[in-house]
Amino acid sequence: MKAARIQAYGQPLVLQDIPIPAPRPGQVLVRVRGAGICRSDLHVLSGEIPILPRMPVTLGHENAGFVAAAGPGVTGVREGDAVAVCGGWGCGRCDYCVVGDDQLCATPSWAGLSACDGGYAEYLLVPNEKYLVRLHGLDPRGAAPLTDAALTPYRAIKRALPYFQPDHGVLVIGCGGLGQYGIKLLRILAGSPIIAVDLDPAKRQIAICLGAAHALDASDPETAARILELSGGGVAAAFDFVGSEATLALAAGSTRSGGKVTQVGLAGGEARLRVRESIRWEVAFEATLWGNVKELREVVALAESGLLTPIEVEYATLDRINEVCQRLERGEVKGRVVVTP
Repeated sequence: MKAARIQAYGQPLVLQDIPIPAPRPGQVLVRVRGAGICRSDLHVLSGEIPILPRMPVTLGHENAGFVAAAGPGVTGVREGDAVAVCGGWGCGRCDYCVVGDDQLCATPSWAGLSACDGGYAEYLLVPNEKYLVRLHGLDPRGAAPLTDAALTPYRAIKRALPYFQPDHGVLVIGCGGLGQYGIKLLRILAGSPIIAVDLDPAKRQIAICLGAAHALDASDPETAARILELSGGGVAAAFDFVGSEATLALAAGSTRSGGKVTQVGLAGGEARLRVRESIRWEVAFEATLWGNVKELREVVALAESGLLTPIEVEYATLDRINEVCQRLERGEVKGRVVVTP
C-alpha cells in the first residue's frame, strides 16, 4: 500500500510502498477514506515536537474510513462498516485508560504520533475495536476532521461549561480548523457571546459567518483593551487555539476573576501567570488534550443530528501531501484539508 512517511525531522514526507498490515485478535484494519492534515503534524515534521520513538513512521491521526478486515474476537464492527477512528490510543491498564481517557496515557500509542502508524496511507491498523465510532449517514471523508478538529475543542469546551455566563463573553483565539469548530460548538453548548481573534482577515470573516459576535485583529495593539470593553471587564472563559506566548498572555489578561483559560494550541509559548499583573484572582488555567472515545461519540452524534455542521474542507490526493503541508504552514488553508488515500 502507499503511505506518506516521515524519515527525519525537518524533511518532507516520503511516499513509500509498505505491506498492508494483517489484524491480529481484537484489531481492526480500516481502509482509509479520509485523513485530516493537522498543524500538530507540522510541529512533529519540523522537530519542534520530537515525540516519535522511531522512524520511518506514517503520520496521520485524524482518520475515518471503512472496515476492511477484523481480527478474531472483534464483535462491534464488521467489514464494510463506516467508522471514525479515535486516535488517542493507550496502554489499556493505567488509571487514565481505565476511566476512558486513553489519550492521557503515560505511555501513549497515538495513531501517527508514536511508534504506531497513522492514516496517511491506504490502510490503518487500529489496535482495539473500542477506538472505532460507527458512522450512520456521514461520509467518512468529511467525517475525518471530527476526530480531532472537532473533538479537541469539544473536550476543552465541555470541561469549561461551569464557567460560562450568558452575560459575559467567551474568547476564541485562532480561527483555523479547531477554532472554527470551537465557535460552532460554543454556539451549540454555551449561549455566551463569542469574541474571536485572528491575524488573518479572511478567518476573522469566517468567524463572523459562523456566529462570533466580534472578530478582532490579533495584530492591533488595542485588541486587549477592546476585549475587556466588549466583555464588560473580562471574558468568562478563554480558549487559545494557537498557544504562542503572545496569545497565552492575551487569553490570561482577558479573563475575568473566577473565569478559566484553556490552552489548546501547541505553538511553543510559555504561559506566565502572575496574580494581579498577568492574571486576575481565582482564574483556572488548563491545557486540554484531544478527547476520548465517549466524547467522539458525542461529537459524531451532534454531526449526525445536523446541529454540528462541517467547516470548509478541501480534499487532496496522497501524493500532494507535502504541498498541502506547505500551504498549511503558510496559513493558506481556510478550514481543513483531508487527504484521500
